[in-house]
Amino acid sequence: MNRSFFPRVPLAVPYWTRETYRDILRCLISGRVIDGPQLGTLRAQIVEQLGVADALLCGSGSLAIELALRACDVREGDEVVLPTFCCSAVVAPVLAVGATPVLADCGGELNLTVATVQAALTQKTKAIIVPHLFGNPAPIVAIIELVRGRNIRVIDDAAQALGATIDGQPVGSFGDAGVLSFGAEKICFGLGGGALLSRREECIQLNSQVSLSAPNFGSELTNFLSTFTWRCLRRWTWPLKSLLASKSPDSPPAAYRRQAISHLAAVVAASLLRTLVDNISARRASMGLYRELLKNDSRIELIAHGAGSACLTQVIRVLPGHRDDDGAARVIAALRAACYEVQGSYVPIHLMSSFQDCVWDRLPYADRVWADLVELPCEPSVSLAEVERIAAIVKNVAAKI
Repeated sequence: MNRSFFPRVPLAVPYWTRETYRDILRCLISGRVIDGPQLGTLRAQIVEQLGVADALLCGSGSLAIELALRACDVREGDEVVLPTFCCSAVVAPVLAVGATPVLADCGGELNLTVATVQAALTQKTKAIIVPHLFGNPAPIVAIIELVRGRNIRVIDDAAQALGATIDGQPVGSFGDAGVLSFGAEKICFGLGGGALLSRREECIQLNSQVSLSAPNFGSELTNFLSTFTWRCLRRWTWPLKSLLASKSPDSPPAAYRRQAISHLAAVVAASLLRTLVDNISARRASMGLYRELLKNDSRIELIAHGAGSACLTQVIRVLPGHRDDDGAARVIAALRAACYEVQGSYVPIHLMSSFQDCVWDRLPYADRVWADLVELPCEPSVSLAEVERIAAIVKNVAAKI
């Protein structure tokens, strides 16, 4: 097969080291796939690294959001504010507790802002979910101040931003409850799993009484083999994967299960936490180089990241030359032709036909920018030389718009 069939830089390859694979092998040899000591180790690591009172491990980040909502006493008839521009998986947990998802617009950094949250608040608002998209901290402190004394809970969704900080404090540790994820395309991309965080131990104690089913042995092994084959080995398996039916960008996410995290998933997550500093350092180096190389291009708008960003990915907005010009699609096509697997960004939730249970008013910024966005890779596996090549292709396309 011609080498050009294989991507130079595949999309979202997990940062698994030799230690990660060694720990996986030990887990498989011992047969402790479902239960084992690393569950306690992972919980202790999270508590120490994020400075929270306690953490409750569970099977997914989506389930962690549901548990956070229940801990905040969100129930039927309440409204929960969340951004329209984010992973649509955040909607299902809101519906699971009987609440109504209310969609808010995003600001220039593609996160919620105080203004966009305020525009979505009503007398029925009970909670606000604040994701830190692409690893970049949202203004959660200001949002907390906005609703102080109004009996509105703030959930700190750090699913995409593990390791990010605001003035030295880890995201995930703000608000009334926090959420982490070890799922696909996250900073610590493992075998799934999530965690509910709180600075109040009674929040965790309340949720520890929730009945979660045990993971299935066969399903966990299948998940590992699938992740290893299609993600860890993505550079070689991508040609085959690309021939298979792919999910539409506006398809709803798969339903999450109300189950505990497996020992195998905890083993991988614990390993990833130990390499988190190196992981983020490499991401920040890539992002810094993108910004240096692309900062003066009049057709490219770099989505800003704060100093404490975990730098999951660098998003750019390709400014169209005229109304019908799709510059973002041209950039993506050029990069893929050069064997760089990149993608556009989220389809806003209010534009997706599967989410009619959500309510919203006007969302002008998300409507205007979403189709112009391209996500550029910042994974540690992407060398700075590849970053330079990617930036050169982007600049070349932009010059012709």
